[in-house]
Amino acid sequence: MERYASAILFSCGAIAAMMNPVTLNSGYVFDARAVFIALAGPFGGAIAGVITGVAAGLTRFLIGGSGTFAGIAGIAVAMAAGVIFARFGPRRQTLRSLAILGLGTATMVFSLLLTDIDTAGSLFRRVGLPLTLVNILGVMLLGYVLEGTRRGTDHLRVVEFNADRDPLTNLFNRRALAQFAQNLRRQETGDTAHGCVVLFDIDRFKSVNDRYGHARGDVVLRTVADTITHRVRRSDVAVRYGGEEIAVILIGTAIDDARRVAEQIRGVVEELVFEHENQHFSVTVSAGISAFDADGTQLEHALDFADRALYRAKNAGRNRTETLLVPGLEVVSTGSTAS
Repeated sequence: MERYASAILFSCGAIAAMMNPVTLNSGYVFDARAVFIALAGPFGGAIAGVITGVAAGLTRFLIGGSGTFAGIAGIAVAMAAGVIFARFGPRRQTLRSLAILGLGTATMVFSLLLTDIDTAGSLFRRVGLPLTLVNILGVMLLGYVLEGTRRGTDHLRVVEFNADRDPLTNLFNRRALAQFAQNLRRQETGDTAHGCVVLFDIDRFKSVNDRYGHARGDVVLRTVADTITHRVRRSDVAVRYGGEEIAVILIGTAIDDARRVAEQIRGVVEELVFEHENQHFSVTVSAGISAFDADGTQLEHALDFADRALYRAKNAGRNRTETLLVPGLEVVSTGSTAS
């Protein structure tokens, strides 16, 4: 979506430049369209570059005049420069790279050769140097501003991402969970208004740290977290709930489907093998499941009951899954419900 939005933005810039041209001879106009067309590729992607070039070309065709063919050819040159730069140029733009792009864009001046020799000579003398400078300096200056904006946006995304993530496991943290719960309360209907909570806990995790060290314990926790995230949908939410506990919010999922997911994950974790100083060991997880819906049981209550179900699984011998539903909750189910 960002690329298509970029295409629209750069297309509008190119078209706006064409709406305020400097008229030379009859049918021949001079404007800064090439700056926007060339920059569309590096900052919006190759597709955005092509869309911008096509939009500008169609606009130039509709404007018409004796220089239409030469104008469209110049647009094609600027588009090609931007698309080539998007595919093979640097990901981060500097004044040097932008100067190279500007030089490539400035070659559009040779499109004037598509007119008759007398007209081409006259136009070269009048706009050859100004057109070249406008393209080079325009690409450099506007590109530098756009690159600064892009870097600032990327930095903000990283900050926002890290604020909602656990640095060890890369799972969401409790802050992100609280925000998700708040958003969920605003939903009244639909599949996303109900679901299940699965709370996993690594069995005897303290003994792993004590016996193999905290560094190896971190490896175990990250591996279990990766195992969980690779076996749930992208629409589900996996959270480091605390210590070695991981909560998974299964959106729009029936209770028995949630149990199947939990059992699958539990079985996969049980088969993992870890190594430390030529010693091999494995771990298991216990899981507690509960359900929620937007009309009655809030996510916080479901988490509390999932925690109680997890406690029951621990007391029953670990490496097992237990389900405990909030009293009075009507649960969407595709079969029998464990409780």
